[in-house]
Amino acid sequence: MPELDLCCASPARIKDFLLGGGNAYAIDKAWCANATRILPSLRRTYRDEHRFLRRAIRLVAAKRGISRFLVVDAGLPDSDATHEYIAQHETSKAVFTSDDRHVLAYLELAASNHPAIDSVCGTFSVPGTILLTDPTQQLLGAGTPVCLVLCGVLETISQNDDAHTALRCYTERLPAGSLVIVTHPTVDGLNPAHPADREMATNMRQVCQAYGAGHQPERHLRTAEELRDILSGLTLIPPGIAFTSNW
Repeated sequence: MPELDLCCASPARIKDFLLGGGNAYAIDKAWCANATRILPSLRRTYRDEHRFLRRAIRLVAAKRGISRFLVVDAGLPDSDATHEYIAQHETSKAVFTSDDRHVLAYLELAASNHPAIDSVCGTFSVPGTILLTDPTQQLLGAGTPVCLVLCGVLETISQNDDAHTALRCYTERLPAGSLVIVTHPTVDGLNPAHPADREMATNMRQVCQAYGAGHQPERHLRTAEELRDILSGLTLIPPGIAFTSNW
C-alpha cells in the first residue's frame, strides 16, 4: 500500500474540498485557492460532475436494474455519489479502487462497516492491479451486469491510444449488459477566435498541469471526438457525449 503523502495536494482531497467536504489539509486548500483564482469555474465543474454522477447512477439502477459497481480511482466517501447510493441500498455491491493512501484508509473503514463494499489498492493504467484482485474478480465473475465508473480517470492518461487500450482491458471483462460511466474535461464549446474563450482554454490547461505536482499525473483536455475514439467499441446511451450539466 502506498505511503500517505502530505507533501503534495491530493486530487481526492481537492475534489472533496471543492464539493464542500472537510477532509482537506492546508496544502490542498492552498492548491484550490490558486486553481480557483486561475479558473473560477472549477468548483462549479466539480459540482456539475457530482450531480451528473448521481443522475447516471439512478438511471443505471432504476432503468437497467444494475446494482453492482466497480468504481476506479474512487474519491473520498463524503464526496463520491456512488458511496451515497450504496449506503442507501442494501442490495447493492461495490468495489472501490484507489492508489491514494488517504482514500484507501477511508475505503477500508467503509468496507469494515458495510458488507457490500470492498476496497482495492490499484491504478487504472495498470489494469492488473485492479482486475486481478479477489474483490474485483468476485464482482465480475458473478455474471451479473456491472457498472464501471470512471470519473476523473481517462484524463490522467496523455495518449489517446493508451487510454483506449487500458479501457478495453476493463470493458472486455465486464459481464453482458454492463454499463460504463465516464467523465472527461474538454475545451469543446470554446471559440478560439474569441479572446475570452482563448483565455479560458489557457487557464484550463494551466490548472490541468497543476494536478501533476508531486507524484500525481497531469490532467489532459480532449474534444468530444477524441473521447469518442477512446470509447470506440462501446455503444453510447442517448444523449451520448454531452456536457455533464446537460446529461
